Amino acid sequence: MNGRRRATLALTLGLAGGLATPAMALMYNQQDVEAAGHWQSMTLKLGEERTYRASNGYDMPGTAFSVDFAPPECRPHLELRVEMGEIASRDETLSADGALRVDRATPHGGPATLAKERGDSGAYVSFTTAAPYRLLHELHVGDTLRVQIDDGVEPWYLTFQLPGAAIALDRAARQCQEAIAPQEPAEQAPSAYF
Repeated sequence: MNGRRRATLALTLGLAGGLATPAMALMYNQQDVEAAGHWQSMTLKLGEERTYRASNGYDMPGTAFSVDFAPPECRPHLELRVEMGEIASRDETLSADGALRVDRATPHGGPATLAKERGDSGAYVSFTTAAPYRLLHELHVGDTLRVQIDDGVEPWYLTFQLPGAAIALDRAARQCQEAIAPQEPAEQAPSAYF
């Protein structure tokens, strides 16, 4: 993202006022990071809380597109983080329209929330789509993800390559499911099955 786009996002969020937002920018500890092409998967840990993430921060330095899976639902949450280079002094949110498109597939449009959080230098865009699992399938098989965000000032566009996305997404989703699955002992007596 070029400086002009960052400035537009900063201006847009600056106009939003001091509305509160859910804590997207909490400082999680990253662990178990595994690279796959342009993507990586990891576990984000905050106390006992775990979130499993697949992310592309490779294509656009200072910008990362992520898909998070959090127990107990393990539903995909789509988020973009842009490094703004300045710590926010207050929480700010703004509604926008977002669209995600993989290659030439039908765009996934829907509401997006732009947010900055006090004490964080990032701006966040959280996407809502009616068909998140169809989008995940497209991320698995596609080559390029294109993102459009229309904040009412000027639309802005980002592009992320998808090599490694399938591996990272599968790993993050699997780790989330494993975290909520009941753990069975490795060896049980035959009578335990009846």
